Amino acid sequence: DRFSGCCVAPEGPRSSMLARIASQQSRLLRPLAVRHMSGEARPMTRFVQYPFDKTKMAEVRAWVNDSDMPASVRAETGVKDVEFSFCPGEGWLAARYIFNDLDDMVAFLGTDALEKAKKAVSTAPHYDSSREVHEFKGFYLKEV
Repeated sequence: DRFSGCCVAPEGPRSSMLARIASQQSRLLRPLAVRHMSGEARPMTRFVQYPFDKTKMAEVRAWVNDSDMPASVRAETGVKDVEFSFCPGEGWLAARYIFNDLDDMVAFLGTDALEKAKKAVSTAPHYDSSREVHEFKGFYLKEV
């Protein structure tokens, strides 16, 4: 089995090289870990993509522009920014949110505005209910 012994430390000159790399990475990551433990609020992000008919970009775009959904989610407390995109190659309508901090993101996830937006998207013309929604939540890397 090619994965047997994958957790066993190698021996010889390569093992010392790997140990040096590991210790260097450890030293590099320490200041970052300390910063993450600080009490300062950190921006959070939520990226969600909804499946749509990939041949209907003009129609999906018109639907988003004509709906009140973008304005309603942007008006929610703690939402710093929201961007919408459409991928005609695979048929995804995506929303990328940035929140002021974790508390704001958590609060937003329980709002009526989000539930109404989800309902509006899932009942929109050209929504593809045969595919699953993809969602990602995490730390916004504003330094990148």
